Amino acid sequence: MPTSENPASFLTDRLQAISVRARKLFDVIVRQAYHGPLHPKPEGTATPPEILEACGLDVGEFYALLSVLTKAGLVRVSNAYPFEEIQLSPEAAGALRVSVQTDLESGGAQ
Repeated sequence: MPTSENPASFLTDRLQAISVRARKLFDVIVRQAYHGPLHPKPEGTATPPEILEACGLDVGEFYALLSVLTKAGLVRVSNAYPFEEIQLSPEAAGALRVSVQTDLESGGAQ
């Protein structure tokens, strides 16, 4: 990602380029990465079991949509099955931080 590109623009552009189902899975991944039930785990990391529990997708559809998110540059998957860890890409994580900070500054997150 070019350094001059707006982080929020990166996230918006990538999310608009994928299906609604993939966007919904991305939302679940974000929630599980930062507020999921499994602990201890690295900060900002989600695992397939907790995501599958929260999203209601079957395993095949989950992995197909996860591939879409990976190709879009929104998430990264490390480790091999069954120990996969899913993290937001640095660009997506940065965009979310900008979005949250902007929301806090405007008084939107109360």
